[in-house]
Amino acid sequence: MQHISIVSELLKFINQTKQDNVNFAIAEGMLNHFKDIPSISIHELAELCYVSSASISRFVRQLGFSSYGEFKNQCRIVIDIDVDYSVKVTKADGKDLEPIFRRYTNNIKENLDYNLEHIDFEQLERVAKAIFEADEVAYFGFQFATLIGQHFQQKMAESNKFVRLGDTYEKQVEYANSMTPNSVAIIASLEGGFFYRSPEIFQILKDKQAKIIAITMNQPSRVLQAVDELLICNKNNSDTEGRLSLLYMIELLLMYYYVNYKFQ
Repeated sequence: MQHISIVSELLKFINQTKQDNVNFAIAEGMLNHFKDIPSISIHELAELCYVSSASISRFVRQLGFSSYGEFKNQCRIVIDIDVDYSVKVTKADGKDLEPIFRRYTNNIKENLDYNLEHIDFEQLERVAKAIFEADEVAYFGFQFATLIGQHFQQKMAESNKFVRLGDTYEKQVEYANSMTPNSVAIIASLEGGFFYRSPEIFQILKDKQAKIIAITMNQPSRVLQAVDELLICNKNNSDTEGRLSLLYMIELLLMYYYVNYKFQ
């Protein structure tokens, strides 16, 4: 469970569960009181969610935690760690936003220009051809990369190629185990964190001898030397501007595949 954002999982219950379901009530209560969870008991949280303590216990086990205590500790880690923004943003007030927005926009432009200038059309052809000829294609990534993956999955389906997409860690393990030497695994990980947070999935893909295509930012990494194709999507990500670069690279790949392989 530590591989998937707790908040993302709670939002999934909100978005996919009927309002009269007990899990909806628990997820909504946890989101409304998320910052308080590390300091309150299971009985106090149950009162806030208008359910029993037993229901809370069952829910956290469904999320993949062995106990409410383990769940509380993970919530504390999520709250304590703020990795999205630089210090300039986290310490900013209203008067600082105009230069912050300007720097953010300039970094986006720089990233997109960098991507455009470094496009390797021979590599795009190798990647697109591998996807086209693969018996199975699966997309791996967490959080924002998974959201982009849903878009990638839909557009590839419209180009007559089905791509598997696991929205949970367990599902991604399942898809990794189904890979064969004639399968393609696409790993989208902006800063390469997937390879360090989920080394077991990466190892399964290597053991299955699947072709591994990584989409990530420009950085030296011994792990990334083990992939078959490395698509560089940006060079700056101080304040999440790299997210747009990741989407940009996905769009280039979609466009290339559409033009060259949709009608084959």
